[in-house]
Amino acid sequence: MNDNKNTENEELNNNSARPADNFEATNHSKANNKENFEATNHGKENNKGNFEATNHGKESNKGNFEAYSSKENIENNISKDSANNQANFNEAVKNKNNVNLKYALMFATVFALGGLSVFGVQGFMQGAKIVQISKVAPSAQEEASETTNINAVSKSKDAVVSVVSYASPKNLSGLSNIIGDKAKKGDLQAIANGSGVIYKKDGAYAYVVTNHHVINGAEKVDVVLSDGTSVGAEILGSDIWTDLTVLKISAENVKVIMAFSNSDEVAVGQTALAIGSPLGLSLSNSVTRGIVSSKERQIPIDINNDGSYDWYQTVIQTDAAINPGNSGGALINSSGELIGINELKISNVREGISAEGIGFVIPANEVKIIAEQLEKNGKVSRPALGVQLASLSTINKNLAEEKLNYDTSKKGVVIKSVEAGSAAEKSNLKDYDIITKINDTNIESIADLRKYLFEKTKIGETINITYYRQGKEYQTKLTLARLDQ
Repeated sequence: MNDNKNTENEELNNNSARPADNFEATNHSKANNKENFEATNHGKENNKGNFEATNHGKESNKGNFEAYSSKENIENNISKDSANNQANFNEAVKNKNNVNLKYALMFATVFALGGLSVFGVQGFMQGAKIVQISKVAPSAQEEASETTNINAVSKSKDAVVSVVSYASPKNLSGLSNIIGDKAKKGDLQAIANGSGVIYKKDGAYAYVVTNHHVINGAEKVDVVLSDGTSVGAEILGSDIWTDLTVLKISAENVKVIMAFSNSDEVAVGQTALAIGSPLGLSLSNSVTRGIVSSKERQIPIDINNDGSYDWYQTVIQTDAAINPGNSGGALINSSGELIGINELKISNVREGISAEGIGFVIPANEVKIIAEQLEKNGKVSRPALGVQLASLSTINKNLAEEKLNYDTSKKGVVIKSVEAGSAAEKSNLKDYDIITKINDTNIESIADLRKYLFEKTKIGETINITYYRQGKEYQTKLTLARLDQ
């Protein structure tokens, strides 16, 4: 950030992230509520510490070759006639010291293992012959594909920004507080560093979509444009269920907005390019390439960290590399259009077993719908029953069977309490009733219930609920009310 250089070299923690078993949120979290989640936000260690230099050794292949060729030009003793190569080579070696043999062997080794990167050809010893293999030139199709990807990135990269969240020191503790001292903005300290996508420009303002977990707990948010310009951002609205947030910024320096693809038409195997700020501002506008690995994955989310899944989020899977700091960034297609917003990746399957190349993004079509509601209303309205729920799995089996008179092998969700004046109360639902079905769909968990309500029903719609009360099955009709999150 232009006005806060320290932020670029510090990995910062987000103090609240979306909880979910075995997943990493692509945003780094100070008090990580996700089990095994890694946030795509700045981490606590110096960026350079996480990198290995890409040099493979201290001596280059070219250097080795030159060392050999400078030794009295042994190759001049080798006949160009391939039929006499072996005899001439042996004669050359006999006439030289053992040190020359060492260089001759070095010559063969260099060409066999690394000559291609230096000379464009690879030579190797094969019996009595020195064989040269020409580097295979890329096909016209490969060159066209590469050009397409370059054009796609050029078209959309300036619509991808960095997002930095700040909070008061009193809300920080431990290492986050210490690290935060080096990344202050007034009396606030940076707590999270992610990415975002400019999706709209209207008059004097532009609108950015990012992840809810990037700005969760923030008292101030800044957006850093691709050219390094830092602008203050206003949070217009945030939705915990879809992990999306909309920010409003000045449009003065905004030149590009992101075009949306129809994510329903995404094909497994198509090219996917991730753009964002992995590990923070110092690596902003980084691009990685992969494919769409799968469509419509269902990812379980435990939002309140009570051990039960609250929601199944529908996402697109990709193997394009996403890392801490990529949260809220773009996954685009080869036309430079948004496939989705980067959100999560799987890190650890279980102890001792890690995973790579399994990331998830929020589909562009859903992003568009939610962003429009957040921009307009500051919230997302969804249908609701008017009850507090508990999973049967969190209730002692013997207690459930004795007190509720219910066989827990049948699954379902327990009504912990019914809100006064709610749709549930009007439909005569009571505390400790067990909901097992909505319309013709079986309900086995809280996540099942919310998934069905949020995606299959509308506010004001009348549904049929099947439930158990003290061992007996009942049904009731309920008109869905509005839930404002």
